[in-house]
Amino acid sequence: MSPAGPWFAKTLLTGLLPIVCLAGLVWALHGPAAGWAAAALAFMLVVVVQTRRLAVLLAWLDSPGSAGFPDTGGAWGDVFLRLSRKLRHDARTLEAVEARLRSFRDAMDAVPDGLVILDASHRIQWHNRAAEAHLGIRLPRDTGAIIEQLVRTPGFADYLGSPDPTASFLLQSAALRTRVYALRVVPLGEQHKLLVSLDVTDARRVESMRSEFVANVSHELRTPLTVVSGFLEHFADEGTMSADQRLHFARLMSDQTARMLSLVDDLLTLSRLEAEDAPASEEDVDMADLLAQLLSEGQSLSEGRHRLAVSCRGPALRGDRKELHSAFGNLVSNAIRYTPAGGAIAIEWTLRDGNGMFSVRDSGVGIAAQHLPRLTERFYRVDRGRSRDTGGTGLGLAIVKHILLRHQATLAIESQVGEGSTFCAEFPAWRLKSEV
Repeated sequence: MSPAGPWFAKTLLTGLLPIVCLAGLVWALHGPAAGWAAAALAFMLVVVVQTRRLAVLLAWLDSPGSAGFPDTGGAWGDVFLRLSRKLRHDARTLEAVEARLRSFRDAMDAVPDGLVILDASHRIQWHNRAAEAHLGIRLPRDTGAIIEQLVRTPGFADYLGSPDPTASFLLQSAALRTRVYALRVVPLGEQHKLLVSLDVTDARRVESMRSEFVANVSHELRTPLTVVSGFLEHFADEGTMSADQRLHFARLMSDQTARMLSLVDDLLTLSRLEAEDAPASEEDVDMADLLAQLLSEGQSLSEGRHRLAVSCRGPALRGDRKELHSAFGNLVSNAIRYTPAGGAIAIEWTLRDGNGMFSVRDSGVGIAAQHLPRLTERFYRVDRGRSRDTGGTGLGLAIVKHILLRHQATLAIESQVGEGSTFCAEFPAWRLKSEV
């Protein structure tokens, strides 16, 4: 039996049976006319009651949460009870669906790639937070807008109209000209498309740096190789060169060969530092002993042309002595190379706010402010001609940066043209040996 069967039977018993009984009783006491009149009056009363209960039901269905559950009793009470249970169940189901939807939206907003859902006419239906930054669209303002009217980049409309699944479209941000995004269209059902935007700025920058690095290495190696090759051609003709010329050319070739070896050594060192996250071994480095060694090497490189001073007022430093020696030695040699004869160079190890500070201060030519942020880039030179004359490879400060990163240290550079420079490496307190 259907659910309506018991309800109909209960309604019949509670509504019509009293009418029949009342009409029969009046019929027996007052005759047929009075019986029919009593039946009609009772029936009208039942209709009024049922209509009233129906009105209550309709009012409650319009706003079931605004008032309590109506208790009418009888068959209508069962209807109200079942409807109330059904509404509560549907409300819980709706809340669960809305919770899942909010969770999905939060997850999509956390995705770093931009996501935009388009209909068949390329009208915007939804997008995540990353798409706002990538494409400059906003919801609800742009809901229903045609995306080609918002992203006005030549070629974008053609790509969107007939996308190649294997290709992407490169877009440069209108707001931030330095950002580049790769767009790709993915079919989403039969009538919708998913537009995905990926920030490829860093990847393109790395590729550009790689190409520039290869070009720089090729250039740095070609110059000495060209010199050596030219001298070797002269050596082939023994009759045109005197013994003094041959000796002079041999010395020049030796210098160029040494320069190439130095460059290759620095490249190998830099490659190793970039491939490893931490030093192979660590020890407590006696900074007084290390600074004394740096002073001796600096005096040998300077050949008496500069005044070098050392100050050590800090504890031992935990790290790889060989790497620290390389980093500090690069800073000292740079100061000597770029400080005119008669200048002063101060090498210091001290404590500042609990951290270890190694600094090299010189009275050299100084560096213009626009060059400071790029000094640690590979092969970056403020003055290419002057740098080459000093014998540098252009990799020294890049090596310093990576060694400091492996020791959780930072490099700060202060400089003024004509007044000198200060290179300061700051090490965290936990790398300092306690003097207790």
